[in-house]
Amino acid sequence: MLKKISYVLERKQKINIGILLIIMFFGAFLEFLGVSLILPLVNVALEPECIDSKWYYAAVKNYMGFSNARQMLVFLAVVLIVTYIVKNIYITMMYDMQYRLVFDNQRRLSVKMMKCYMSQDYLFHVSKNVAELQRNITNDVNGFFTLVLNSLQLVAELSVCVVLVAFLFVQDMMTTLAVAVLALFFGTFLTVIYKKILVKKGERNREINVQTSKWLLQAFSGIKEIKVANNENFFVRNYEGNYKQYSALQRQQSILKFIPRPLMEVVCIGGLLIAFIIKLQFSDADINSFISTLSLFAVAAFRLLPSFNRITGCLGGIMFDLPAVNAIYDDLIEIEELERHRKERENISEQIELKDSIRINKLSFHYPESDKWILKDADIEIQKNKSIGLIGASGAGKTTLVDIILGLLEPQDGCIQVDGADIREHMSSWHKSIGYIPQSIYLLDDTIKANIAFGVEEEKTDEKALMKALREAQLEKFVSTLPDGLNTQVGEQGVKLSGGQRQRIGIARALYRNPQLLILDEATSALDNETEQEVMAAIDGLHGQRTVIIIAHRLTTIKNCDVIYEVNDMKIQEKKHQEIFGNTD
Repeated sequence: MLKKISYVLERKQKINIGILLIIMFFGAFLEFLGVSLILPLVNVALEPECIDSKWYYAAVKNYMGFSNARQMLVFLAVVLIVTYIVKNIYITMMYDMQYRLVFDNQRRLSVKMMKCYMSQDYLFHVSKNVAELQRNITNDVNGFFTLVLNSLQLVAELSVCVVLVAFLFVQDMMTTLAVAVLALFFGTFLTVIYKKILVKKGERNREINVQTSKWLLQAFSGIKEIKVANNENFFVRNYEGNYKQYSALQRQQSILKFIPRPLMEVVCIGGLLIAFIIKLQFSDADINSFISTLSLFAVAAFRLLPSFNRITGCLGGIMFDLPAVNAIYDDLIEIEELERHRKERENISEQIELKDSIRINKLSFHYPESDKWILKDADIEIQKNKSIGLIGASGAGKTTLVDIILGLLEPQDGCIQVDGADIREHMSSWHKSIGYIPQSIYLLDDTIKANIAFGVEEEKTDEKALMKALREAQLEKFVSTLPDGLNTQVGEQGVKLSGGQRQRIGIARALYRNPQLLILDEATSALDNETEQEVMAAIDGLHGQRTVIIIAHRLTTIKNCDVIYEVNDMKIQEKKHQEIFGNTD
């Protein structure tokens, strides 16, 4: 576990934890002072003559100029008050440092995880569930630092216990040893039994958390179809069923963490009192010494029992959150390996620019989970500023081809070359050269302006590029009719806009970056004929100005393309316009 935590934490975080541990050890010393200073007060109260008979009391008496035990008692009481004030101020500051360290680094790790996931290739995200990634970034990170916090608190409480038990051991070796051995045996017994149970509960909790999030996301993402089909209760029932299991696991974890506390309290107090009963029965020692020692143990128990309770709670929390640590460690190992391969492959120092043509060179691809080839030795060349139409039956590989051109998928053989340069070696630069318009445009719940600039902070938005994109996408007239213009809110997934308006925003978004290559992946297939004509008019207006690749089911969508290719039987073949549209003369 420590090795995995060390791997996840950065060097600066480890140094901060080391400093905090030193601070915590000093806090344990202050806790020791708070308990140990009770003994002089009790001794002077029970035996006033000790201020003269014991050298250390006499030294304080002479130095302070006290004439009687009453003055000594007042002095010791004031010292004890000051000690407790200082101790508790220090302990409060120490815990503030703990929480600051934990929650600041929790934020950093969560952002790091999200950044790592966002930088992964398309296939990584295809193989992952959104709810699973959400759990990893939020719940698992929370669990990881809850474990770190529990570990720090465990060290703090163990430090206090070790110091106080050592002090009690000096005062009464047999009683301390008996109670300590009994508590240690009981604590070890509980830890061994609880470890497997809590780790298993923690693993199950992670699984249920994904299912609960999944049903929540699915319910609200498909709310329109759900409403039409009157299927609200189906999603509510599934969400409730998973949440019941989640609640049950949380309850079980809480009770399992709580049960050791009263049991440990019974063991410690019972063991202590039994030891004193035995000593009273079989020892001839002065009763005052028993009262003094009992008072000391009572004060120590007052401080130690909460520590014992927190120790058992921390151990339970550590075991329950251990699966989260394992998951984050495994994910970071996998992600960093993928990132290393990506950086080795990509030469970000060189820029790629389309000046002549895009060459699809002996391209072969199949998905990792299948042996069926989608494309096999496919080979075509696309000239700059030409419009290319891609047709073919569903499942023939049109979208797969486009995803490879986009750099989202990596072929098993062959490559995509831009003027002889492999795009895999210049992926960051290549992505800056592409504008992509999918069938379903993803819109932020934000303004039209934010959706066109997409990912660019408002103060960094290029207003000239924005207005140019509006004109080219034929959106300028529509935006001018809106009271708030570009600052009009589109609603979640653009519910306040029509299908054609959403698609044109998608076109404007692609054009805002002034791409060399524009790709439309069935971008008009969900539109009616009239709206499709309006959208395609915007695209046709770019003819000869940019390289355009259009995937379409409707042949009318590609009638103005310079070249048309058919994807069929793992190959890409050029089709003459006359073969598709007939003689239009």
